[in-house]
Amino acid sequence: MRRTSSILLCGLLLIVSSCASTGGHGRSGSSSSMSVKNPLYPFTVMRQGSVELQQGHYEAALKHFEEAARLEPGNATAYNMIGLCELRLNKPAQSIEAFNKALALIPSFSDARNNRGVAYLALKQYRLAEVDFLAVLADTTYPHRWQVYYNLGMTYLQTGRLVAAEENLRRAANAPVPVFQAVLRLAEVQQKQGKLDAAIATLQAAHLKFPERPEATLDLAKALILAGKKEQANRYLKEVIANSPDSQWAATAKTLLKGK
Repeated sequence: MRRTSSILLCGLLLIVSSCASTGGHGRSGSSSSMSVKNPLYPFTVMRQGSVELQQGHYEAALKHFEEAARLEPGNATAYNMIGLCELRLNKPAQSIEAFNKALALIPSFSDARNNRGVAYLALKQYRLAEVDFLAVLADTTYPHRWQVYYNLGMTYLQTGRLVAAEENLRRAANAPVPVFQAVLRLAEVQQKQGKLDAAIATLQAAHLKFPERPEATLDLAKALILAGKKEQANRYLKEVIANSPDSQWAATAKTLLKGK
């Protein structure tokens, strides 16, 4: 089963990683009479849904994937994509139903299981989310395991299990292709544990690795202020303002500068 790159899902204060799968894979079962007449039609519908999803047209994408599922009830990928759309539409409970259908067709469908974990996390059903994420990590062939480490770390952070959160967020932050949000959350966990120097070191590394991300620079400045290093913090605050003058991060940086 082939999978595409992950899609970031925003939910409340969390940013968790959910994964889309390539249309046309993950099928099990029979086709409808329409797809028999035109075998390419279901693929076309899936493709249209994927384009709409990438463009942020979630309602339109959902209709395409629902049509694909109607045409091919055994298409597990269609149900996974339905669930992704519902997650984007802030309907995690409905998305779980779709992911369950995908997993009923293909129990080893790790994309759908990770995405169901994301839905459980949005619903604050932390134990169920943890079970799904651990099950995905047991799939040694899964290519998006770094995002799953991030998801698991966020689950532990939300439940106050800071040691476990730090371990999993560190894995995501130190991945061959680092998960950016994992770096920020790792620093947050380190601060919660009273490891301010470690948090500053984490954010300094993030500032060097992601110079285009003002939120990392701003978080570094905030940590330096907490450490009483105002002159260093001042330099980073000015950097945020200079590089992203009209952003929300610049507005915060200006407020912090005025408070010095």
